[in-house]
Amino acid sequence: MESQFYSQLKATVARSPREANIGGVPTSVAEVKGYVRVRASRKELGPDVEILQEVNGDYCWVVIYYMFRAGLYDVAAQYINENAAAFKQIDRKFTGYLRAFLSSSEHRLSSEMQVAINNEYSARARLAPENSIDPYRMMCYKIVGRCEVGQRNLDTISSDMTDWMWLQFALAREYEKRDELAHEAFGLEELRASIGAIGERYFGPGSEIANAPTTFFFMQIMAGMFEKAVADLYPHNYVSATHFAIALNFYGLLRVSGDLSNEDLLSHTTSGQPQIAFGSLVGLYTRDFRTANATAAVDYLTLICLNADMTGDIGKAQKELCYQALIEVVLETREFAQLLGDVRSDGQRIRGAIEQRLKLIKLDNEKEFLKHITLVAARTAEDQSRTTDAALLFHLAEDYDKVITVVNDALSVYLTTEMGEQPAKLTPLKPRTQQQGGVQPQDERLSSLSLTAIDDPVELAFSMRGLYTSNDVYVTKIRGDNLEITNRLLTLANARIAIEQSRFADAIDEVTSSNLLPANASGNLSDIRARAQAFDQMETMLARTIGHVMLWTVVACSNQVDKLRRAEYETGFQQEAIKRCIQTAKDVIVFAGLIRYRLPSRVWETLAQTGQDLGAY
Repeated sequence: MESQFYSQLKATVARSPREANIGGVPTSVAEVKGYVRVRASRKELGPDVEILQEVNGDYCWVVIYYMFRAGLYDVAAQYINENAAAFKQIDRKFTGYLRAFLSSSEHRLSSEMQVAINNEYSARARLAPENSIDPYRMMCYKIVGRCEVGQRNLDTISSDMTDWMWLQFALAREYEKRDELAHEAFGLEELRASIGAIGERYFGPGSEIANAPTTFFFMQIMAGMFEKAVADLYPHNYVSATHFAIALNFYGLLRVSGDLSNEDLLSHTTSGQPQIAFGSLVGLYTRDFRTANATAAVDYLTLICLNADMTGDIGKAQKELCYQALIEVVLETREFAQLLGDVRSDGQRIRGAIEQRLKLIKLDNEKEFLKHITLVAARTAEDQSRTTDAALLFHLAEDYDKVITVVNDALSVYLTTEMGEQPAKLTPLKPRTQQQGGVQPQDERLSSLSLTAIDDPVELAFSMRGLYTSNDVYVTKIRGDNLEITNRLLTLANARIAIEQSRFADAIDEVTSSNLLPANASGNLSDIRARAQAFDQMETMLARTIGHVMLWTVVACSNQVDKLRRAEYETGFQQEAIKRCIQTAKDVIVFAGLIRYRLPSRVWETLAQTGQDLGAY
């Protein structure tokens, strides 16, 4: 505050050179004298300048006061020494008080000198005739001798809120209760209490003071009331409050809350110390832009880990809070490729924004990152049936077997969609980078999973199978039966597509190839019973499709028989093909009868009707 005032003092002198009339070299003494002259010309030295004492044409006590105000204490002593003869006549004792004040590292007087200056101050204030004493002289005594610290106002001196704040700090001293007299006790705690009282009185709701919230914020910050300052500013300007909180936290000046269940911005410790819910403060701020700029949100949320080095449980709690916030923004924005990473077409991993900031979030290696953030996000995406999201995230977490499981599940659901209905599309990933005009990169090596807008579960399954089977590193980490399920489901998908395209013979061949039904049993009941007995051990993703696949098969057989019977020329090959189709339909219906009670009633009824129309029994 002293440095800021000195800058303002010099600026005032520079703007009014005629009134300042400093002449020659602009020393500190000359600048302060000039400043006093400018204020005198503007009639800003008080209502009654006649009572102000002069030395060589300058209001000496005003000059000394403003030297104190600018932090120029040594310059004030120099000024008095240069005018020693005049000051001996005006006030011979003040020179000694100021010399003792400057020689003390804490700007304190000895006990004997303290008693003397207090007595002199009190006598002058009590005995001098009204409106006859220089108020600036009394203020200089108050500052040097901390006289009547209970009265800390500048009533008779033209001043503003900053001057008042400066006076509080000029009078405050740290003290030991056993050493300080009660009426002289005025330290940081008393200063804070005074500011708190001022705030309630003058800066509350409906205050008429210009810029009241920011003025009070400045006062609180100067007094080290950092937590209360941020909390009080937040309702008026949450952007500034958040950024001041970040700066204070960076320098270790903010006490943060370790109670994550407390939703209040400002709370207190068991010992009554104020604390700020820093994580909640930053997290709420990112809601303004996290969807539009997820990377910027990550930059802010990583700041929560500034507190991770705190000792005890609070440091661990802050770290976990940071991870929770990062997971939340990942899941909310779905910017998985941008934040957690992407996969090139050759399987190579691309680091995401969070992974690039591992040191900032106190994670030492990639494995910890996968454990703490990527896997949690992957499991959440899976629970929410976001297949492409889950596939990418599990791949980034290097759980390749789980990727195949997720893909298989989506493909199985696709196959159970009723024929003729539009299967549900997957929600494609948000691309890591938007290509101009939506054009995909020409170089295949630059392509990645996020840049390929896959919304078809069949296409996704083909892509992931192709990626994994082309590299032994992946294959060794995937259960063989899991990839086999993928192969069989993709074969069934081909069968469904063939039926939709009226390629009934191809559909029958694909079902036969999947080995899911006894489509090639040729009437062998032992084979059909063996398949029925093995049904209970069948993988769920395959078992759930079996009712639909049986319907496709019988429908395909029926339509293929109709097609062959309508042929213009009848050949032995046609008759043989018709017999095979009817036999396949019979075998499937027999199989269905053996597992009838594990099928929906609608499936059995449709099979029976279609088989009867075909003449399968």
